[in-house]
Amino acid sequence: MAGLGALLWAIISSFALLIIELMAALFTYFYLAIFEREWFGWLIGYSREVLNFCIGQIELWFPSFTNAANATLIGELAPKSMLLLLIGLVVGAAIRLVIWLARRLAGV
Repeated sequence: MAGLGALLWAIISSFALLIIELMAALFTYFYLAIFEREWFGWLIGYSREVLNFCIGQIELWFPSFTNAANATLIGELAPKSMLLLLIGLVVGAAIRLVIWLARRLAGV
């Protein structure tokens, strides 16, 4: 029974953390777009470079897949979408680091 409770707690806490990370990433994106426009533009340029790098890697590693990828996956991604993805990854990692540090300092 304790294993079932631990599983249920893990599912609920993972879902809650996912929602928190999603909201934090969106608010970070909104803040940058509204209040830090110069930095936001710089980050969009950087995300365009990351997107172009990913496209280059797909073309290099999967040349037969390139046309299908351009028509579907890559065609739908824009630099702002890539920026939101990168912000989500960074914010999620930062939140998990803070939680990990808090748990280590608390001795849990």
